Amino acid sequence: MIECLPRGICSWNYELSCAGHGAQTELRWMGEQGSLWVDGESFNVVKEGLWSGRWRLEGNAGTLFVAQKVSAFRRTFEIDGRGGQAVLRAESAFGRSMLLEGERVNVAIRPAHVFTRRASIQGEVGDFRLVAFGFWLTALLWRRAASNNNSGGGGS
Repeated sequence: MIECLPRGICSWNYELSCAGHGAQTELRWMGEQGSLWVDGESFNVVKEGLWSGRWRLEGNAGTLFVAQKVSAFRRTFEIDGRGGQAVLRAESAFGRSMLLEGERVNVAIRPAHVFTRRASIQGEVGDFRLVAFGFWLTALLWRRAASNNNSGGGGS
């Protein structure tokens, strides 16, 4: 199990930890970009334009993964990269839980309970960098939903 703890009481930035692996996620406070530190390696998460539904995970060796949101109305991303393909999707239409499934990865990302930002990841991890990127995208969706709920708008 990977434990996902917010880095502050109101933070959308997380520390992920499990046996042998560690990561930190960072969402920029404005926009939909940020960074990841995975097992000591630094990555940038870059959105390909203001209205684009496409994000790249970039490291020193270039682009590692590309995530494409399949629809503005669905919480689903198709992820392609050096390790193969995966899909990050909502487990149900109403909950915050997400599933990341693909080549050598099959995990569930679930909040600890409805009133917390704490979460856990369980399942077959495979490439920890892919799982951390999937969690970064999940935290982005959670932040969008919280922002929409606070402004009287709809869900994400």
